[in-house]
Amino acid sequence: MTKSNDPRIQRLLLLLPGALLLACGGGKAGPDTAEGGTPGVLSLDGGDEDDGGVGTTGGTGSTDGPGADEGGAADGDTAADGPASDDAAEPPVVFDLGHLPDVPTNNNCGAPLPVSCDDADTDPMHALGLNCPGGPQVDGVYNGGVEAMFIHQGNLGTSAPPAYPPREGERFIVMSTGIATQILTPGMFTSSGVSSPDPGFALPAPLVMAGVDATDDCADDPTLVGTGECSNTLQNQWNQGEGANDYAEIRINTEVPAGTFGFSYEFAFFSEEYPIYFETEFNDMYVAWLESEQWTGNISFDEMGNPISLNAGFLDNLPGSPELAGTSMDQNAGTKWLVTTGGVTPGEQIEIVFAVWDLSDDIWDTTVILDNFLWECEGGPPVTIPG
Repeated sequence: MTKSNDPRIQRLLLLLPGALLLACGGGKAGPDTAEGGTPGVLSLDGGDEDDGGVGTTGGTGSTDGPGADEGGAADGDTAADGPASDDAAEPPVVFDLGHLPDVPTNNNCGAPLPVSCDDADTDPMHALGLNCPGGPQVDGVYNGGVEAMFIHQGNLGTSAPPAYPPREGERFIVMSTGIATQILTPGMFTSSGVSSPDPGFALPAPLVMAGVDATDDCADDPTLVGTGECSNTLQNQWNQGEGANDYAEIRINTEVPAGTFGFSYEFAFFSEEYPIYFETEFNDMYVAWLESEQWTGNISFDEMGNPISLNAGFLDNLPGSPELAGTSMDQNAGTKWLVTTGGVTPGEQIEIVFAVWDLSDDIWDTTVILDNFLWECEGGPPVTIPG
């Protein structure tokens, strides 16, 4: 067994002998023990929801052993057995480890548990799994043409089994460089000018295309964070075209919850440009940008580690693929659902931008779908895997 350097684990190990002694009847709370316990020490209260113990919502709820009835007596024990002993009146032992959130079932990770609420409305944040009552809260905004984004319910297309079902709840975001709802029309040629901005060569901050170094990225050298695009993957794709048009984005600002070291979300990418304009300057792009203490740049890639663009992206589903049946992209191409994870620092303020745009023109539309944002227990450099 390896030793842990985590002070929280070390503290738990120091407390464990005392907890076992108390649990076995070798001792009990003295008269000066404060109700609710002291942070960092054993708490001998009953674990009520108001006291920060493990009896909070989602917790274990009870430390009674097998066979205990509602009165706390074990099977076979009745009042006729005689006066109750002092030990029988002792409250259960629970751990109160100071600043660690009371989140049992996930190893004391402080990452908020997801709550789904997209069954009743078309709020984009609800569709992502955010801002639901009792769930993680963020400041989120959509910037783009009115027709360039909509909230879709159910599977996208008619493939069986479903290739693009919601990844949480019932709905997900569809965001496009054209009229987003047109992806629902099988065989439709999607090429429309919309009221989304045409930023040209000046993308909205904090997005920049220039990488941080000729050889190292921010995972290789963390001192490069904040000096450019950390992944070094966007510049080459951007240089193939002549500026951005029909730009649309979802932008999230939030403080990372305590005890949370990462996040994840899911996406898929489709383009009308394929196959006719594949490997040309019409290299439409999707970028998920993270602005944080650990990373400033693109975090989403395909299965081969390439950025998500028409020319670089590994498009799994090609013209005629059954996965694209029932969509406007049935004779074009798209990825499968992909999952991106990225690392963050508890308590820091971060910004995440999900952005899609046409490169070099404002026709032949490209679409991205987004769903299932989650806070995670583990961090690290950004990675994308199949969903």
